[in-house]
Amino acid sequence: MVRMCWSVWLGVLLLVGAAADVEAKERAQKADKAEVAKVETFSGRVMRVVDGDTLVLDGDRRVRLLDINTPELAHDGAAAQAGGRAATEALRNMVLGHEVTVRSGPRAKDKYDRLLGHVFLGNGGWVNGTLVRDGYAHVYTFAENALYAPELLAYERAARARKVGIWAQPKWQVRAADDCCARADIGTFKLVEGTVVAAAHVETASGGRTYLNFGDDWRTDFSVFIADKDTKWFKKAGIRDIGAFYRGKTVRVRGFLQPVSGVLVRVTHPAQIEIVGE
Repeated sequence: MVRMCWSVWLGVLLLVGAAADVEAKERAQKADKAEVAKVETFSGRVMRVVDGDTLVLDGDRRVRLLDINTPELAHDGAAAQAGGRAATEALRNMVLGHEVTVRSGPRAKDKYDRLLGHVFLGNGGWVNGTLVRDGYAHVYTFAENALYAPELLAYERAARARKVGIWAQPKWQVRAADDCCARADIGTFKLVEGTVVAAAHVETASGGRTYLNFGDDWRTDFSVFIADKDTKWFKKAGIRDIGAFYRGKTVRVRGFLQPVSGVLVRVTHPAQIEIVGE
């Protein structure tokens, strides 16, 4: 009798598990369809420049320049960041009063309801790229919207080599993984360079993760993690085994520093990890 009860319960659990798997697969399929939504373009006249990476078109359409980020202006009691005014002036000089075309990514808006896109002038000038090329902005991509990551990263490397704009400031210098980072840097966006010495996949309460370690002791050294739910972006780039692909390579990682054991950066897509020298 006891065996029959356990058998019945096991059958119920298997059915529930199967149903959950089907539901999860359907959700994933819907998400994948949304991610490959048609990229669209729209045009308008620039009526106002809010800051170095935000402008307003006619019809009060606020546009956030995609795949880049500039230092902040003073807001909400926080002081202006070095380079924020220069970036704002550079954008204003390029676009204010001009007709522009915006190319949006699959994700059309951000959490602030701003339109997201790459902005092009009538003469073909690429505003996002120009800001990065001239050192007013750094590359800041998202998995579903990294439309021109290779081109922007090339512009950024050249600007950094010339030490123009933000790249002349100590805070924007690339940090060495074996000397990263001060506790005061936690929560800030940094570029960190080093060699991946080990990789491992572990299961956590929040799901599986692949860790890339840059030192002998993950408890104190710089490391990177990629959640299993984000591995699809690596597979789309032809990287099926993340650990094997990056192990032994010298890379430059970009992201926000988190205080887990040593210092950690979450990576969600390949554009956040540049292989140095390739």
